Amino acid sequence: MNSLGGGAYNIALPLIVLQTSGSLAQMSIVAVASQLPKAFPGVLIGGLADRMSPRAMTHIGYWGQALVVAAMALLIGPWHTPFWVLVLGAFLRGSLDMFARTATFVAIPKMYGDGTAKFNAAVSTAWTSASIVGPAIGGALSAVWGPWWLLAVDAVSFTVIALIMNFLPWPERPSSLPDRPGFYKELSAGYRRLTQIHGWWRFAGTVVLVGFLSAPLSTLAIFQTSVGLKGSTTEVGIVGAAAAAGLFCGSILSGLFSDWRPNVLMQRSSWLMAAGALLFFIPSWIAVASALFVVCTGGIAWTVGRTSLIHQQIPSSDLGKTMTAVQFLETVSSPLSLAVATFLMGVSSFMAFGSILLAALLSGVLAINSDSMLKPSEVKGEVKQAESVQ
Repeated sequence: MNSLGGGAYNIALPLIVLQTSGSLAQMSIVAVASQLPKAFPGVLIGGLADRMSPRAMTHIGYWGQALVVAAMALLIGPWHTPFWVLVLGAFLRGSLDMFARTATFVAIPKMYGDGTAKFNAAVSTAWTSASIVGPAIGGALSAVWGPWWLLAVDAVSFTVIALIMNFLPWPERPSSLPDRPGFYKELSAGYRRLTQIHGWWRFAGTVVLVGFLSAPLSTLAIFQTSVGLKGSTTEVGIVGAAAAAGLFCGSILSGLFSDWRPNVLMQRSSWLMAAGALLFFIPSWIAVASALFVVCTGGIAWTVGRTSLIHQQIPSSDLGKTMTAVQFLETVSSPLSLAVATFLMGVSSFMAFGSILLAALLSGVLAINSDSMLKPSEVKGEVKQAESVQ
């Protein structure tokens, strides 16, 4: 439901900016505003998720997004609200989405226990399936209704999700100890603990590298097909569809191999991405589509492994902070990757695709002997405890 509504939103917002301003720069600003919450206030929201009730966090996230998007639809449609309202709305929606996603991430291992890895793979499959269908539905509806109505569709989807969330067996709020430190003191101590976990920096390195290779992937593949290989619009469309097919296939594979240890899944997925990147060097649009399919397959399998590894190794008291730290690293690496890839593509497509191959290889190297990544024995004074589910 979230991905379907998000597909409509992701079609609507760029169209509204384009229709009201015609400015590519303003479209980029709105895109940045949507992603900025992963860096800030995401690092604070992670701390809140480790202290608050997941049920309360999801209500704040989904009801808040419903209100923000509904307000955007009402204000933008009839009155042609100024551009800054779009920027503010995109930022607020992204921030509230962090509440819902982080609370869900923290709650999953408490709700599903030993079945967490299988559940993560199932969620990934549902998300990728809806991510393929959502934009298609959004594009069709925008042609009939116009982009402003798509915002209303997104607001309704959040309302439905919030109502459904109310009936789930959420874990209880983490117990408040008498000597528990204040929020900011506990937040800084929690992030400091992460840096002291055995294998944290190797894990963080793989996160940055996979984020680096993923961000420009589809853009480079489509540019290479259209400009470098002089491909037709049909061929460009097939290349674009290969990415979605790869995401779906990777979700299915991660479900089939859910009995693998998460660190092993991450390592083998990195090697798969490296193998796929080699296909980019073949001057054929079919090879480019195949490369994009293989790399995206490995990428989503790596993501499922990463998520399951965090759930398996990190104490429940630090799950929220860990996930938001990972998202911060991914957010920081993405613009750097786009800048580097754009520069290298201007010099040589071989250099641009070489950077993708190198990042995948280094990610696999960092995952060698990956049993030591996020090793919990190095975390002092933290014990993973089973928490009751109400």
